[in-house]
Amino acid sequence: MALVKGTNSYATVAEAEVYFADRINVATWIAADETVKAQALTTATSMLDNLDWSGVAVSSTQSLAFPRNAVYFDPRLGISVISNDITPNRIVLATIELAYHLINNTDLLDSTGGVHSLNIGGVSLDTIRTAPKLPMTVKKLIRPLLLNTTAINSWWRSN
Repeated sequence: MALVKGTNSYATVAEAEVYFADRINVATWIAADETVKAQALTTATSMLDNLDWSGVAVSSTQSLAFPRNAVYFDPRLGISVISNDITPNRIVLATIELAYHLINNTDLLDSTGGVHSLNIGGVSLDTIRTAPKLPMTVKKLIRPLLLNTTAINSWWRSN
């Protein structure tokens, strides 16, 4: 299936191209062909759709988690935002950033290549870390929209 915004992706390749035109360190994205870019965007959308989001889907027939009926606090704007008929720009940007992360880390979804330590001659490496599934740039974008499960088990006092 080809990439269709709102059906299997939150962003188009054209939107990602515009975004990356102003971003540094995007050589891997530029070098990738159109098919790989579309696959990365649809995979990123699928990964994001598996997270626990605030609110409920606008329609029971929509194929993606967004748009949603939800209220969230946007830290950049400093206000609460009602999201109902649109997909928040944070989700579009998170999709683009995650797609780029997937292209940069081709074995990210395949967990068979992990290494705990490596010894070559006199050189020894321990605690070798693999790339995270969700990079910090994506986590920061989506954090306000996620279901706040920690608030259920904690109390809050206003004074």
